[in-house]
Amino acid sequence: MWWLFPVLYFCATVLAVFSYIQWTRRKLYKTLATMSCPKTLPIIGHGHRFLNLTPESIVDKLKYFAEFPSPVCVHLGPSPQVAIFDPDQARVVLNSQNCLDKSLQYSFLRVPGTLISAPGHLWKVQRKSMSSSLGPSILGSFIPIFNNKSAILADLLGQHVGKPERDYSRDISKCFLDQIYETAFGCDFGMQISPDGDKTVDMMNDYMKIISVRLFSVWLYPELIYRMTNAYKIEQELLRAHHDITANILSRIKLNEQGNNEACKSTKTDNFIQCLMKYMQTVDQPTQNELFSHIDMALFAGNDTTAKSLSYILLLIAIYPEVQERCYQEIIGVCPDEDQFVSADDAVNMKYLDMVCKETMRLFPVVPIMGRVTNGEVKLNDHHTIPANCNIILGVYQIHRDPDIWGPNAEQFDPDNFLPEKAAQRHPYAYLPFSAGPRNCMGLRYARISMKITAAHILRKYRLKTSLTFEQLKISYGVMLNIENGCLLQLERR
Repeated sequence: MWWLFPVLYFCATVLAVFSYIQWTRRKLYKTLATMSCPKTLPIIGHGHRFLNLTPESIVDKLKYFAEFPSPVCVHLGPSPQVAIFDPDQARVVLNSQNCLDKSLQYSFLRVPGTLISAPGHLWKVQRKSMSSSLGPSILGSFIPIFNNKSAILADLLGQHVGKPERDYSRDISKCFLDQIYETAFGCDFGMQISPDGDKTVDMMNDYMKIISVRLFSVWLYPELIYRMTNAYKIEQELLRAHHDITANILSRIKLNEQGNNEACKSTKTDNFIQCLMKYMQTVDQPTQNELFSHIDMALFAGNDTTAKSLSYILLLIAIYPEVQERCYQEIIGVCPDEDQFVSADDAVNMKYLDMVCKETMRLFPVVPIMGRVTNGEVKLNDHHTIPANCNIILGVYQIHRDPDIWGPNAEQFDPDNFLPEKAAQRHPYAYLPFSAGPRNCMGLRYARISMKITAAHILRKYRLKTSLTFEQLKISYGVMLNIENGCLLQLERR
């Protein structure tokens, strides 16, 4: 019975620590007690519901909590999380000055102090410095680039006409890499025709997979523990390889004291790298790693999200031939020549295509969850207040599929959900593919117009087919939402 004393000592220690946490957080728990809270277990809270968590199962896990009235208190051991599944509450959170800070998980991307992960006070300065790089005045200069890169993609797709269906996610990703390199950095690396394109896409995909594993492995959250794993070594190798590309970008861009780009054609307005270099001049003792983080952020955020969204859009267009035909007729009505330049006005006039894009991003938002941390109390309404230093989970995916908002067919694909008269009647925070409030996605206009121009170039030339049905699509969560089936298409020339 010698082992009995150590066991009792361990249990007593755990109980003492738990009791201490409960006591010191009694005010916090009292505030959270007003919220919905599914039945918990002692000490672990709702932790048992997240056992054997996988990228595929997280959808159902969050669906369970979304069935309770929002806000919902989710206890992960001693750490309470407030889950929001209500548009009105989402509006309060996303517009609160006490909710500008991002949650711990954003730090896993290894882009500290950037627009994605910077604390609120630093983000405000950066947003002001960088916003002009994606503003209306410079977007017009990007239209020829969007057209050029989209035309290259459309031509390259020709080699697959009449062949068995394949996953076109990589082709689309390389196209948007091409676009982001030239629009954000002013450099044309020809990613669609260079082996570097495949290498970069593979590297980004591998990096996102590594980060996704950590996201769903709570025991890897402590940095000290994570650094002892093989995953950390692989992550750092991928980052070093990616920084070789970053160094190549910087070597191609020579900036004078005024921040004008001497290596590439200058414009009247500053692109992202020019704005970034000007911002870095205001930073006290900036390091190379800080500069690299900002560039990595632009590539991750600007390419992966848009490429995934267009892949899902094209896949759904292929699944629904009647939707595809209507999109095609609209496109040739605006730009009848299959090689015709698509202007900004042309893109605006493709209203049905816009509805299709929005409906796809409703059902498959590439950012299905947003995480914030409160640095002060946030009053949601007369009944509920979120305490300071509390984690918030915003269930974008669940809000987008809520039948109380979108009707009994909320799980079905229906572009008519975005008819002007329907959109006008809906809560403005019921649709959040680019977030909302002051810390919304800075590149939303860029993403919308680039996707529509690229889609127009493809649909004018090809009829898209797929063996997949909507019901067969498999969703998983990672850093972003993924359709595991891929963009599985077969092409026919029109």
